[in-house]
Amino acid sequence: MLKSMLFASAAMLAVVGSVNADDTWTAEENLAGVKKTEVVRYAFAGNKMTLANLFAMTPDCSVVEGWAYEIIKQPEHGTAEIVPTTVFPTWPKDNPRYKCNEHKVDAHAVTYTAKVGYKGPDSLTYVEIGPNGLAWEMTYHLNVRLFPTTSTGPKARDARK
Repeated sequence: MLKSMLFASAAMLAVVGSVNADDTWTAEENLAGVKKTEVVRYAFAGNKMTLANLFAMTPDCSVVEGWAYEIIKQPEHGTAEIVPTTVFPTWPKDNPRYKCNEHKVDAHAVTYTAKVGYKGPDSLTYVEIGPNGLAWEMTYHLNVRLFPTTSTGPKARDARK
């Protein structure tokens, strides 16, 4: 039961992209106590972005205490932080925690900011360790782009609507 409620961070990642939120563990993951996931994202140089919002919640909408979060591999071409925040959960309708979506909860945000002017690959890894000792290790592979300033940028696309 605890394992299924610990995937709040994966559920919150749906806001910034899809993640496999499968809460079943392989025999190897159970022995190691670590579930590893890799995700690819795009980022704009110089712009701070939130990669994930981390929290765990019980079906009665209380936040599970005792979690630890740490960046274990900093990016080479930017900075990553884990900072306190508050968020609205985004549980799907078929989840017993769906009713919890109406109120903000305390969470931690994983943020990334690429160096101004940098264009190319970057990556970072963080770990979430639950009160039961099991851990989720998440690696983000980032494709950093310069902010679009050409006629194909966001403003030009909006003007065509």
